[in-house]
Amino acid sequence: MYAKLISFMTAASLASSTLAHGVISSPPRRLPGAAFEAACGSQVYSIVDSDQFGNQQQEEQNFNSETTSACQVYLCKGLLYADNESNLQKFSANQVVPIEIDIEAPHTGVANVSVVDTTTNTVLAGPLIYFNPAYSVSTPIPANQTSFSVTVPDLGSSCSTAGVCVLQWWWDARSIDQTYMSCVDFTQ
Repeated sequence: MYAKLISFMTAASLASSTLAHGVISSPPRRLPGAAFEAACGSQVYSIVDSDQFGNQQQEEQNFNSETTSACQVYLCKGLLYADNESNLQKFSANQVVPIEIDIEAPHTGVANVSVVDTTTNTVLAGPLIYFNPAYSVSTPIPANQTSFSVTVPDLGSSCSTAGVCVLQWWWDARSIDQTYMSCVDFTQ
């Protein structure tokens, strides 16, 4: 019995250590809520709510009968504006926006920040900044990869409706087949 307990505890600690990776810590990013749970199901919600640093592939691996077509994990990690209306930002044309990234576990890959239209999951502008390599495991992470600014371009009326546009930080670590993203809702 003791051996089983040690084995379970070891597996649990390994699982929890592999979950945490990276998110936008500022400005306020989309967080999980009731609309996300309704779209993606309680199991996926529980995973994201307990560790918001995780990757889209982990969410996808836990899709089940509760997961609906509204669960778009490759758009803002599936997180929805309906849960985040209070986090809406207002960015004017050519405004410089400081961004802070919290990296819990680096994985060498590429990363960028773009303006994405959430109604079509298409890039409207960007990348506004691009890192290659990003969050390397072989060298210290440069400070400008975790604290940087982007200039929001003039998007005309494309981003005048709340919930349509996001600044999306996207990090793809192909070496481990994991993708991370965070979204900041904004209007212009």
